[in-house]
Amino acid sequence: MAPWGLIGRAQVADVSEQTVFGFEPPKVHVVTLKAVDINVTVRGFAARVDASLTYHNATDNALELEFRMPVDEGAAVYKFEAVIDGRKISAQCLEKKKAEKIYKDAVQSGHTAFLAREDVLTADTFHLALGNLPGGSQAELHLSMMMELKVKTDGAVSFTLPTVLNPRYCPRDISPSQHTESVARTGNFETVIVSEAYTFGINAKVQGGHVIARITSHHESLNVELSDDSMSAEVTQDSGGFKPDHDWSMLIYYANPYKTHIIRESGDRAGTGLMKDDLVMVNLHPEFPEESYSHRNEILFVVDRSGSMQGDSIQSACATLLLFLKSLPTGCYFNVISFGSTHSLLFPGGSQEYTEETLKKALELHSTIEADMGGTEILQPIKQIYSTPPKPGYARQIILLTDGQVFNVDQVKELVRCHAHETRVFAVGIGDGASTALVYGLARAGHGRAEMVYQQDKLQLKVMGLVRSMLQESAQDVKISFDVDPPGGIKLIPKNPPIIFGGQHLIMYVRVPTSTEVKSITVSGVVGNAEFKNCYSGSDIVTIHDEEKTLHRLAARAQINEWQIDNEEDVVEDMITLSLATGVVCRRTALVGVDQDMKPVGHNPEMHPSQSPGGWLFGCSSGLHIPSYAEMDVYGDMGEEAESISEGHSPVDYGKNLMAVVSLQKFDGSWILEDAVKITSLPHSLLAGATMYKNETSWATSLVLAFLETKYSAEKDEWALLANKARMFIARCGDNLEALMVAARKVLAEN
Repeated sequence: MAPWGLIGRAQVADVSEQTVFGFEPPKVHVVTLKAVDINVTVRGFAARVDASLTYHNATDNALELEFRMPVDEGAAVYKFEAVIDGRKISAQCLEKKKAEKIYKDAVQSGHTAFLAREDVLTADTFHLALGNLPGGSQAELHLSMMMELKVKTDGAVSFTLPTVLNPRYCPRDISPSQHTESVARTGNFETVIVSEAYTFGINAKVQGGHVIARITSHHESLNVELSDDSMSAEVTQDSGGFKPDHDWSMLIYYANPYKTHIIRESGDRAGTGLMKDDLVMVNLHPEFPEESYSHRNEILFVVDRSGSMQGDSIQSACATLLLFLKSLPTGCYFNVISFGSTHSLLFPGGSQEYTEETLKKALELHSTIEADMGGTEILQPIKQIYSTPPKPGYARQIILLTDGQVFNVDQVKELVRCHAHETRVFAVGIGDGASTALVYGLARAGHGRAEMVYQQDKLQLKVMGLVRSMLQESAQDVKISFDVDPPGGIKLIPKNPPIIFGGQHLIMYVRVPTSTEVKSITVSGVVGNAEFKNCYSGSDIVTIHDEEKTLHRLAARAQINEWQIDNEEDVVEDMITLSLATGVVCRRTALVGVDQDMKPVGHNPEMHPSQSPGGWLFGCSSGLHIPSYAEMDVYGDMGEEAESISEGHSPVDYGKNLMAVVSLQKFDGSWILEDAVKITSLPHSLLAGATMYKNETSWATSLVLAFLETKYSAEKDEWALLANKARMFIARCGDNLEALMVAARKVLAEN
């Protein structure tokens, strides 16, 4: 991994990769990165990020630099400025080939120029080039972007600033030239190293009409100054500062995050296209009928076992697989697919019915899973899945766990998109630097949902939230209707209705003429055999004026994302037009700026010949160690804990080990009395002497359910599905569930 904005090809996890690609050791120059400053402004469910990087060319010669930075794949990058020795140059959004030609011509003529464009294969990486940085001069690069924020499974509004760009695995069928930018370069590049420590400052403001309950972080120790009315907050890093070896995150808990929130942002009357009209952002949590859950599912659990998953990632994945297997409903079909450089299926002949015997085989696989399968060849296992049709009468669902470090994102997304009519895809990105382009892109292409999980987060909670959405039947015939005055002129952005999941945060954008009043918005459709309708009053709309046009640009990015998923040639012109009108960069455009006021510095110095695909600015900041995969610890705390669970080692503190409780549950959802004794630590004679049951196993199962309620109430979302299985078991036994639970709670409370 590498710090934000400072990633280079020379920095790969395995030196052998350089040999494979035929790279030669490049000549090295030194550039000083003096400071990185990030300012974040959060308003409700949108954020603006203003990033500033200050460099100093310590050499006597003009240098041409190229470097990469990670961004969230849904971010709307719209502004790029440079200050060279006090001179400010603003970039313009142009069609990509035109921007590249302007940059090349400027650099060859001796002018300082800069260029920013999206990676050709993955939307979560930006390439920035700075040509003719004069010797001894200082450059400040300023980049601005907008980000959409959603309420996550645990109720937090999560803001993450990607600061880590891990080495991406290049599949064997993609050549190096395919995954490097073919942009205008004026000569062979040299490697430029940041050799000194630099400052990395992050400040954030939270505002926007919501009562703030608290603000915390996955990793950071934050200073939070909450206003007296709790409507705004100032957030800074503690005195220790931020060390950019992980993604920076902030979790905002609003007092009522599930309340409908509709904002109308006024347009730019002098603007064109989308920017001229008003833009409405609708935040809501639509409700589905209770009977919308289906047991007729074919569920495929696809787990990344590549080398980059070593350590906490693979152990978290193992624990999640156990919870997943125990939570599957009877009557479904399932399979487990492991992948790395190769892939393997638990059931090579296809998905099998979920029975006691097939669960046993799955648990045997679970006990052997390690990150031992090499590279990240994600395309082939997905192809394998689609090579056979879904089970007749069953909805096929894929849930993918991966750290997402691959280059061929578009190939995989296109394959998923082509099969979205028959198979939904849900994806989880694990760890810092996971590809948001892959994780969110696959979920969008596959009409599913996605979650990103960081080191301190709860993977099980996120995955089980996705499983609950997965078990919902797909919403059909979705309609978004508007009651407006005067009628007409309303446009949904993107134009296709969004994919809806009951209870999940849904964000929609609506383009509205400036003179139009919105009286109400209705979201309706069909789930299974039941209709649903959610109506929202226009009186809830709050009008704002934002000079940066945050919501307009987020709507533009949402439309661009849909077009890039569809990958249809007939939308290219529309995509470019929208990008130019809003300034939001897409794959077909770029931001370019030229310092016309500076005296040309002459031709670039002669470059050292190298086969390196670019001149990269990468970080070797003081005190930052970048481990190879071989150095990573294979077994973290969770790994040792999982070993003791699978091998039956004792003693086990069930009050502190949810996975141990889960591992004892039987296929049918029950726990036997001997296991209830282990879990509750109560004497067998006490539990066996109870007379409140017809079936001993029903009583034991009730005791464990009561134990989960008592000891793991905070983790309820993780064990909710397996608890439903347990209740169904008790009902099948003919026992009174409520009476058993009252008795079980009493026994635990009194002992």
